[in-house]
Amino acid sequence: MKERMLNEVNRSVEIAYAICAILDAYGVEMEVHADINTDPDFKSNAALKDAMGYILGMGYVFKAKPYAFASSNCADMMV
Repeated sequence: MKERMLNEVNRSVEIAYAICAILDAYGVEMEVHADINTDPDFKSNAALKDAMGYILGMGYVFKAKPYAFASSNCADMMV
């Protein structure tokens, strides 16, 4: 589970990096939303600290469930 979550985060960071120049041109701060639950009762929580460190280390704002509306919305569409 942890590996899968971190792979998803890696793809999100790659996309954020690819479009950050466009957002910077318009003064929009990039947020990377991770489909990781902050509640330790959920399996995805095992990747929370690593994902947060990676995203923040890349200079982006980190959001996780329940505040990661983008990832929650996408996950609901995929399931």
